[in-house]
Amino acid sequence: RGPRRLSSGASPGMEELLRRSVPPLPPYETKEKAPPPVELRGTEFVRFYRALQPGPPRAELLTRLARDFGVEHGRVAEAAAKVLQAREQRREPGALLQAEDRLRYYLNPQYRGLFQHLGRLEGGLRFLVELRADLMEGLASKAVDGPHLKEMNGVLKNMLSEWFCTGFLNLERVTWQSPCEVLQKISDSEAVHPVRNWVDMKRRVGAYRRCYFFSHCAIPGEPLIVLHVALTSDISSSIQ
Repeated sequence: RGPRRLSSGASPGMEELLRRSVPPLPPYETKEKAPPPVELRGTEFVRFYRALQPGPPRAELLTRLARDFGVEHGRVAEAAAKVLQAREQRREPGALLQAEDRLRYYLNPQYRGLFQHLGRLEGGLRFLVELRADLMEGLASKAVDGPHLKEMNGVLKNMLSEWFCTGFLNLERVTWQSPCEVLQKISDSEAVHPVRNWVDMKRRVGAYRRCYFFSHCAIPGEPLIVLHVALTSDISSSIQ
């Protein structure tokens, strides 16, 4: 039972790409023996997606990925029936637990396997962040909509939350000697107290000031969380 057939409206290139890129969910009995996806397929997907123009072309790919490569409902129904059967027959706990594990396995959408594979590639985590940003922007503007896309957004959000847990984050101090790219990104991302110019930026990382940022081991040099600290002899009454 492979992926469902894509709608006839898909462009041939996109249709073939999705078929090659999204690994089918192996049967539960052989899931541990399934070969890993070919790295070239993930790289091809990233290259194809980035070559698409933002807007309708990317929205079409995201829509087809969410709709045509989600949960296989037939397998879910069969697995759920086996759970009910195990309960009704009052079988041993091991049999019921295995039936429940089978059900959990088949509740995974097929595109989750693609995301897992992309997350292992060099630069793949950054790409998934960019892809979710496109997805969230499309949902907010109604350029893409529907339960399948909202479900895919939730799945990707949960996966990124696990990958970006504190155990994978590095705390780094920013000084005037830090790379220019890091200083520029911190300056551009400051929304509460905008950085006026480079003199202002130098002051914020200079004497009696501390600036730190969290980065991810898979995306080095990319400030994810920025913390500005001012050292004073007394507790300040204002942060202006």
